[in-house]
Amino acid sequence: MMSNYFWMNTNKMIIPVFILFSFLFYNCNTTPYVQGKQLYLSQCAHCHMEDGTGLNNLIPPLKGSTITYSEEMVCLLYNGKNDTIWKDSTFLVKEMPAFKNLSTTEVTNIINFLNHSWMNNFKEKTIKETVQDLENCIKR
Repeated sequence: MMSNYFWMNTNKMIIPVFILFSFLFYNCNTTPYVQGKQLYLSQCAHCHMEDGTGLNNLIPPLKGSTITYSEEMVCLLYNGKNDTIWKDSTFLVKEMPAFKNLSTTEVTNIINFLNHSWMNNFKEKTIKETVQDLENCIKR
């Protein structure tokens, strides 16, 4: 009699435990910067490509770029660029739109997604650093 009681109560616990583990497994992402990835795919990937390789000499690649962590990247995202873009050792004449509608958190998340995805020595950028970079951009 006791073993039937235990078995019936165990069966009642299996479903909630399964749901809990399914939820946890589903929400474990290999990309911790989900918002940055979503913003990149919706705002940037149509020009810079989904894999960050750019478009030959028309649009610079972000993958492997030396500016993705810098203040310059924050300024480019916020202000855009209407003239020559300097990419490592090459000048590219192309317009980059401004994304002034993005919050500092969103800009930080995009930069962290880029660097996490394509940089070997990834260093997380903080929102505080992005705010400071934006203040420096506005002073220019």
